[in-house]
Amino acid sequence: MAIIRTILFIILLTSCNNPFADPNSAKINQNEKLVKSAKKDIHELPLELAEISGITFLNDSVLVAIQDERGMLYYYNIAQGKIIKKQSFAGQGDYEDLVKVGNDVYVINSEGIISQIKDFESSNPVLKTFTTPLGKDNDIEGLGYDSKTNRLLIAPKEYGITKDKTSKHIYGFDLATMTFQKKPVYTLKLSEIEKQFEGDALEESSKKFLKALGNENMNKVFRSSAITVNEKVGDIYILSSINGLIVILSPEGTIKRIIQLNGPEYKQPEGMAFSPNGKLYVSNEGGKSGIGNILEIIHEK
Repeated sequence: MAIIRTILFIILLTSCNNPFADPNSAKINQNEKLVKSAKKDIHELPLELAEISGITFLNDSVLVAIQDERGMLYYYNIAQGKIIKKQSFAGQGDYEDLVKVGNDVYVINSEGIISQIKDFESSNPVLKTFTTPLGKDNDIEGLGYDSKTNRLLIAPKEYGITKDKTSKHIYGFDLATMTFQKKPVYTLKLSEIEKQFEGDALEESSKKFLKALGNENMNKVFRSSAITVNEKVGDIYILSSINGLIVILSPEGTIKRIIQLNGPEYKQPEGMAFSPNGKLYVSNEGGKSGIGNILEIIHEK
């Protein structure tokens, strides 16, 4: 009988209803499906692009980049590893991101002013500018394009129009009417980001960077620096330079996954875009080394 009791006790310990098991084990498994780390393929940039702030693709090999201080489009061939063309579109300014839409390129600065470069590859491109209710205090850094709704997506680094400290808002700019949509098209609750890190293997890391500035200042934990759309499935990718996170939203606005950008290569991730063949790239400013880079992000889709 003693042997039988021992066997039954062992079976009890190893069963799915084990009362001595970690009560957070189910939560751990659930969260591990959401939070993923990214591998990468690195392309170092020339010093002229040390302050690279945004990228958009012309084709699978050639992208167009901007840097913070000059109103210049830089055509960069990834395969060749060099700038193949430069095109001025405006004077000096704090340019943060750009996106190609058809034959046009749209550039946004930190004050929320949009520059449209019509027929940008022609011999006679036309520049138009559009103001938005957003301004310097919002510190705009991200610009993307959603083809399904034909609108630009604008991501403030700081607060949105209402200065809500608990959320990050994404705004739309309708290209059919060339008007700004004051109601956010997406709202990212900062508490939802925090939940993805609670109770799992990343808990200690979570405490380190999610709690470093205190719950009352969660706005400083995730600060949008770029936004892009995976056109094949419609998912929205939002990059935060601080803490190196990419939050993936469904077209309906729910969090599907979080990608962690780990490694010294991610010096200051400021730009993000998909190439036509569906590869995801992130650009980094040079930081102290002065050498920026573009990383092909390899992640589970």
